[in-house]
Amino acid sequence: MGGLMFSSGDDPLHTPRMPPHIYHHVKAACHAALRTMFVCVAGPIEGPEKEDYGDLDILVAMETRLVFPTSPRRCVPRGVEELAADIKAALNAERSIVKPCNNSIHLAIPWPKHEPQLGEDRQRYIQVDICICKNMDQMFWALFKSAHSDAWTLLGSMIRPFGLTADDGGLWLRIPEIEKLDRKKSRVLLTTDPVEVLHFLGMQVEGYWSEPFLTVDAMFNYIATCRFFTVNESSSGLPQDNSSTKRNLKTRPIFRKWFYDFLPRLRADGRFEQQCQSVSGINDLRVHVRGEAFRAFNVEPIYWAQLKDWRLKKEPEAVKDLIKAAIPNDLDPQYRGSLLSAIKKIIMENNRELGWLRPISLRDDEGFYDKDMTRAFVEENWEAIGKVAFKKYSNAYYAGLQSKKLKNAHGTAIQSQ
Repeated sequence: MGGLMFSSGDDPLHTPRMPPHIYHHVKAACHAALRTMFVCVAGPIEGPEKEDYGDLDILVAMETRLVFPTSPRRCVPRGVEELAADIKAALNAERSIVKPCNNSIHLAIPWPKHEPQLGEDRQRYIQVDICICKNMDQMFWALFKSAHSDAWTLLGSMIRPFGLTADDGGLWLRIPEIEKLDRKKSRVLLTTDPVEVLHFLGMQVEGYWSEPFLTVDAMFNYIATCRFFTVNESSSGLPQDNSSTKRNLKTRPIFRKWFYDFLPRLRADGRFEQQCQSVSGINDLRVHVRGEAFRAFNVEPIYWAQLKDWRLKKEPEAVKDLIKAAIPNDLDPQYRGSLLSAIKKIIMENNRELGWLRPISLRDDEGFYDKDMTRAFVEENWEAIGKVAFKKYSNAYYAGLQSKKLKNAHGTAIQSQ
């Protein structure tokens, strides 16, 4: 199994996995070719004990023609499609897939000619994935996030229960009240600095992010130094049952080895049982970690402002639901409909057409409703409001019918003349 982007479709290419000597040869050749176009060319630190490779990942930044322009025309940035054409030519690729949405280019390049095809009739190809970074900060973060192969797959699953998420954009703190409805909008950016992230996770920086680990166990033991990691003998140690976990267990051998080999060994040895146990309960733990994130990254004002903005946007729907719940369901549908419309206008628009005034205390200066007082107002007044509202609705309805009859009669009279 190799790179999969070109191995299916109408005219699939044969992209087998590469032995280490082919991988490193192709990597060196691609980096050399790309350095004629970009100032910065790098690849993530490989995972430990890899016997073969499915594809080649490369990150580039700072197009040379922009950094060292030879004419005013060469100062104009180019789009990913235009860059892709030059990159494809530089790497002698036969096929390409360009994804402007994330500035990525996927190429299929021929297997090195000096390497035998081992009796195979079909041509071999290698998938090369190139990410064009906007700046050096983005490149440093991308290299950090993709280093050591599956390291961040494991760290991500470890920190997720504490309200933390690491993705291509940085390390985020999630707002519980929002994430149930919109996971992306629930996130508050903490940092895009890899060193700050490692310090916050309680992990050592020096000596672990410059070269691959010698063994998988060495990487596992380092990941286990994260202060959010713990092993509890009373738990099964199995990952949470969700689609991401199922996919990782099925497709990532390192992920399976972590859960089905490494963790049981730690549990049997009684290691890490007390780590991160000073606060009990996942909700308490999230509040505790949130406080630490506020202090470490100075995001508390942003967090509360984002939550307030979300609540204000959701407030109208919440109040409408409250009003509906406070009015009996067994009323005549037309009567209940006119009542709901009227009482929503009184409470939410301060409409005074029916003679009711919304109590000033129902809504505070920030725009939030006192739910208990709002419910009490509806329960105390819905019958009286309903009578007036339905009468007004009925009068308007019959007036409309009468007007329609007069128009029809007038039209018939004209036609008969």
